[in-house]
Amino acid sequence: MTSCGDLRVLFRAPAGPRRGFGHLVRCRSLARALGVRPLVALRGDVHVEETAIALGCDVVRGGPSRLLKRLSPDVLVVDDPIAADARRWIRAGRRAGCLVVSLHDLGLGCREADLVIDGSLIRNARARDGETLSGPRFAVLDPSLADEAGERDPYSVLVALGGGPRAELAMDIAEAIVAAHPRARVRVAGGFSGPSHAPSDSKIAWIGPMRNLHAEMARASVAVVGGGVSLYEACARGVAAVGVPVVPAQRPTVAAFVARGAARGVARPVSAQSVAAECVELLSDAAMRRHMGRMGRRLIDGRGAFRAADAVSRLARAGGMR
Repeated sequence: MTSCGDLRVLFRAPAGPRRGFGHLVRCRSLARALGVRPLVALRGDVHVEETAIALGCDVVRGGPSRLLKRLSPDVLVVDDPIAADARRWIRAGRRAGCLVVSLHDLGLGCREADLVIDGSLIRNARARDGETLSGPRFAVLDPSLADEAGERDPYSVLVALGGGPRAELAMDIAEAIVAAHPRARVRVAGGFSGPSHAPSDSKIAWIGPMRNLHAEMARASVAVVGGGVSLYEACARGVAAVGVPVVPAQRPTVAAFVARGAARGVARPVSAQSVAAECVELLSDAAMRRHMGRMGRRLIDGRGAFRAADAVSRLARAGGMR
């Protein structure tokens, strides 16, 4: 782990049932690689703050100028795809004399930072004036992801599409899988909100809120995930993944992973039956699962957070810490 415990770092990220918690989790992952506490200014309501605390973050409130003056951080990390919101914080960070770092997906967000990090497989952001780290080598994932050991269950499927409106789809997918494969067992990770009905089959288990899905990834042979952080995590773990774009912006990412043989995907419109068909095919073909696992690990090695942390530390020290 990069030794940066003497750096003072403030993170800014949005989170919520509809947007998900991927931006917040990515900030936490970079904090862990830096060896600092994840101190986060959230864009979200009080329930989101409770979730962030449950995930191990420290939450602070206030506008950018007031918070930066009070906390006086060395580094401000902004992970927000809405350019107008990101720009407000980035400009305040520059006025405060911070090193400003911007984390991106698919090039979305404000690029007016000292360091832009975009670990996307495609459509990477480029810094307007500062330094850029782009491509999957810099995908910021939890540094402890590779530490989780476990023996894979050849018939275990993890469905992790997040909570909120995606919980119902996740449950429908789980029910379609067990109906189509007699030996399949499905564990559904629904984030911080559950479905409106209990599982209809004893081979389906609903997982309550968890800080991460590392243990679940370690035991599953197939993972049904969205097109965000969880897809990158599945590849880093070598799990055969079926990518489900839960929002339109995720479609290019899922398509890119499929094109490189690191995941399977479903055509529009997404249905529980089409996702289940992909899962059943993978459960029935161990050689294909192994091949996809190798391709995924080759594409996403799980070391991106450390590379990003090294760059943050180097630039902060070169600029003179407060």
